[in-house]
Amino acid sequence: MFLHGRAALAALLSALIVVCLPLARAEAQSPPAAPQAARVAWGFDRSNLTPDPRVRFGVLPNGMRYALMPNPTPAGGLSVRLHLDAGSIVEGKGEQGFMHLIEHMIFHGSPNIPEGALPMMLAREGLRRWNDFNAFTGHDETVYLLDLARADARARETALMLMREIAGGLVFERRAVQGAKAKVREEIAARDAVQDRLTSARDAFFMPGTKLARPVAGSGRSVSRATPEALRRLYERHYMPSNATLILVGDIEPAAVEAEIAARFADWQGSAEPAPPPVMASAARGIKARLFVDRRAATAITIATVEPLGEPDAVAPRDLRFLQHLAGEMLTRRLSGLAAGPDAPFSGGSSGVYDYLSTAKVAQVELAARDRDWRRALRAGAAELRRALDGGFSETELAEQLALSRRSLARDAAPRTSPAVADAIVDAVGRRLVFTAPDDAAAAEAYLASVRLTAVNAAFRASWASPGRLLFVSHNRRVPDAKAAIAAAWATHTSPVEARPPRRSGRGIAGPLNEEAPTSDRSAVAGPGGRDGVGDDRADAGRAGGGAAGEDAVAGPLRARTSPRYRGSSRRRGRGRAA
Repeated sequence: MFLHGRAALAALLSALIVVCLPLARAEAQSPPAAPQAARVAWGFDRSNLTPDPRVRFGVLPNGMRYALMPNPTPAGGLSVRLHLDAGSIVEGKGEQGFMHLIEHMIFHGSPNIPEGALPMMLAREGLRRWNDFNAFTGHDETVYLLDLARADARARETALMLMREIAGGLVFERRAVQGAKAKVREEIAARDAVQDRLTSARDAFFMPGTKLARPVAGSGRSVSRATPEALRRLYERHYMPSNATLILVGDIEPAAVEAEIAARFADWQGSAEPAPPPVMASAARGIKARLFVDRRAATAITIATVEPLGEPDAVAPRDLRFLQHLAGEMLTRRLSGLAAGPDAPFSGGSSGVYDYLSTAKVAQVELAARDRDWRRALRAGAAELRRALDGGFSETELAEQLALSRRSLARDAAPRTSPAVADAIVDAVGRRLVFTAPDDAAAAEAYLASVRLTAVNAAFRASWASPGRLLFVSHNRRVPDAKAAIAAAWATHTSPVEARPPRRSGRGIAGPLNEEAPTSDRSAVAGPGGRDGVGDDRADAGRAGGGAAGEDAVAGPLRARTSPRYRGSSRRRGRGRAA
């Protein structure tokens, strides 16, 4: 997603973008002359951002959207993605884990693909590695991914046939269902049970009343209860054209591919059952504390505030989020410097503002406690947060952060591969963002030069403006009267804090404390993560990379961007994904 022109310095994966303040105010631009039906279907009529003109956005009469983009890298290649706007949150009572089971079914045969024939069929059309055909299920989406070394008519025909089989041709024969259930139970058994429990506990604490606290894969018991009939009912309710977006990027001619898509998918009929409206998180009020205990858990702390999501994707929200991103990275650098010092209370820390799926906006500080002393780490983290809120950041810190952003943008300016572009469009679809074109170097530099410290400090304070605080601690043993003990440790932050210049860590921006490929999650242990998801029988290829420490480390599916404005809050997808 890149912004086009001044109204559009696009962005990078994690987040979004900028100003309203003294930053150069981006002018709204008229969307390109796309068919009205496509503009409405893609939501472009509700945004002042300009869609990337290199992409042909369209919609079939049945409601299925598509995006087609020629791309020369790698030469002759083709990347195909099928995004379904339905994940585990659409599951009803007794259906936990069923959406993930459905995702597995294509790997166990279909009417036109006998079980076991898929690898050979795709290899003939340019599949180089088996994990170049993959899939994952998240709370709010299911995505199928295919990368081929060829993009000729036969390869396209095979790719579209495969996606059409997934879209409406899956069969739920008992033997195939039993095979999928066995594979999913293996995945569940291999997962980190402690991390899964911690994630569920944290999500339930931060997002009460939502289904986000449920593991996407379900449990071994819930999966065992799945029947072919129950899976088919769920499949027919949600694998519908109005929920689907097909994406092709590579050595293609859009007009020809558009006709091929219409021929293959026009007969796909049906209306998806409307998903229940998501339970939007309410703003945090007061001081709330939660202790998660497991003898194998790391000792870590999250200080957070949660608010409902704000405006839909547009210039101003992107501008604001970019300013918040800069501030979060500067606080991360401060925490990193402290962690590198002698007798530091924590071994690592990070800060940021995140769009948590379609549920909440979360500002947080995460800390990995040293010597399992959570009280000392919490007090130190609270003091640093207050110091940043009260005193703001310095011109020197901002200059250093902008220099890191420039280096990262220069590194990202290289041509993107078709898999990376396809994943970026998928991410835009999942996050309901306008996929925008990259800015040139001069426009990006002009935008960065317009950033003012007063605007950054104001944006940072706005992200923490809610008086409520959520304090989540994971620890290896119980704490007597834990809620009161955590609140008491937090209360010490009301004492005055001394303003002092930040210490340089020598490492630039702190890298991931516990980075789990292929995720962009930079959390130690606590704090809302991204699109928790599970995938198919293969190990996920992790197509979205992460930023290097000291290089404006922002990771995720929108990584390859040449515009500053996308460096804001991320959905942090992928934590817990089984692909």
